[in-house]
Amino acid sequence: MASLPHMRNEPRMLRETQTAFAASLIAGDSTAGSRIRAGKLPSARRLEIYRHNVMSNLRGVLKDIYPVIFAVVGDAFFLHAADQFILTHPSRSGDLNQFGGDWSAFLATYPHATDLPYLPDVATLEWAWHEAFHARDAPAFELGRLAGIPAEEHGELRFMLHPAVRLLQSRFPILRIWEVNQASHAGEMVVDWDSPAKSLMIHRDVADGVSVLIDQISDPGYAFLQALRTCATLGEAATVALDIDATFDLQGFLLESVQSGVIVDFVRERL
Repeated sequence: MASLPHMRNEPRMLRETQTAFAASLIAGDSTAGSRIRAGKLPSARRLEIYRHNVMSNLRGVLKDIYPVIFAVVGDAFFLHAADQFILTHPSRSGDLNQFGGDWSAFLATYPHATDLPYLPDVATLEWAWHEAFHARDAPAFELGRLAGIPAEEHGELRFMLHPAVRLLQSRFPILRIWEVNQASHAGEMVVDWDSPAKSLMIHRDVADGVSVLIDQISDPGYAFLQALRTCATLGEAATVALDIDATFDLQGFLLESVQSGVIVDFVRERL
């Protein structure tokens, strides 16, 4: 049975209405008002109420994910930046946990943040914490499998990091900034801006599988884990780390990474 002309146009009309509605919510465009049936309130007013709720929710999401940024810059600065971010980086997912990942890149170009060059790196740390908290779980490392592989073949294995592991380096003391802006912090608020760059690892605590930890690690340890993340073999990752520091305790670091749940599995190069 052939479809009627008005039926063929319905999907296009629905898409146009949805597009106009989305534009009205984010940018305040009123073109969708003529497509919405008026009730007790005019359609433009109903759109404004809905837009206010959406914007408030997205601002709240950003404040929840980036509490340290909020604590550093204050309410007025944060909300203005959040509104600009929402306008230029609208949510693309129905899962609000996915919203806000571009906040660091946005702050790097935000004109009012030029005097706060450390903000993008702090935002990167907070997003890494957020991702680590919401990452999927993984089974514990099976030492029995490794014991069954000849020692001379260990260098060809590819070790896998827990999905929650994030690695970060910054020339700013972002860990200290994060620490002094925690609600539980009761010590001095002093930040040593001349402290050397740090290599950080963000991961979940193996003890409870929920708490997110931020650990400072050595530069060779950081390079070793980064190499593993890019699917390097154990031998290749070891070479990268030892090129940085020939005294690096590779065996001890590898064992600690397994025990802390940072490394959770491996695959064989040769079958």
